[in-house]
Amino acid sequence: VIIGAMILAPLMSPIISLSMGVLRQNSELVTVSSKTLFIGVAVALFFGTLLTLMIPLQTLNHEISARLSPTILDLGVAIISGIAGAYANARSEVAKSLAGVAIAVALVPPLAVSGMGIGWLDWHVFWGAFLLFMTNLVGIVLAASATFLVMGFSPFHLAKKGILISLVFSIIVSIPLVFSFNRMVEEQRIITAIEGWKVPGIELKDIKIINGNPKTISVKILSNKALEDSKIDDIKLNMEVLLAQKIRLEV
Repeated sequence: VIIGAMILAPLMSPIISLSMGVLRQNSELVTVSSKTLFIGVAVALFFGTLLTLMIPLQTLNHEISARLSPTILDLGVAIISGIAGAYANARSEVAKSLAGVAIAVALVPPLAVSGMGIGWLDWHVFWGAFLLFMTNLVGIVLAASATFLVMGFSPFHLAKKGILISLVFSIIVSIPLVFSFNRMVEEQRIITAIEGWKVPGIELKDIKIINGNPKTISVKILSNKALEDSKIDDIKLNMEVLLAQKIRLEV
């Protein structure tokens, strides 16, 4: 179902059209493509929310979780895909590769997850997935506009305003993405440090980081004997020394 939604990519065409409109300062093309894009987003959110209310499940599986924490890397993927998408649309002989471009960006699944967030009344799920969609949207528009410019579809003096506007939106979207990327790097640093920590008679597995103040570290402890509370307290204190920060420990 997810792969099918990617290949269909009903939002790809209006986004590419929006890129051309922004580049050439064509207000009619910008208006029509924006309207089509808005309707497409609204329909995707509506049906995502409707199906969520109909299905009695509220579980964050892997497909949902994978779309809740976009980083600056996702913007990079969107920019590269936007270049490919613009080129594929401008060259009829390579238009068949558009399905591959759509798969790389995956515009519809983040909107589906956003609809689930609305159905669950879960702001974290909605915002994380919608930020991923906005990242893809802004990245494609910026990259596609720049690609059309390089390919000669507009003189620079006409295109510079649209490129500048796209760049400003990209910078705005990048701010939470950079924070998210830094958080991901910090979480990986903590996991690596704990996994490499040797405690006699104890093995630490399935380490997860839960953001908060202080951070919560969830870990499964395998021991060759029953652990007293004092021993678990010692493990927590040693972790705090190792990580140089206060933590909550979930064992």
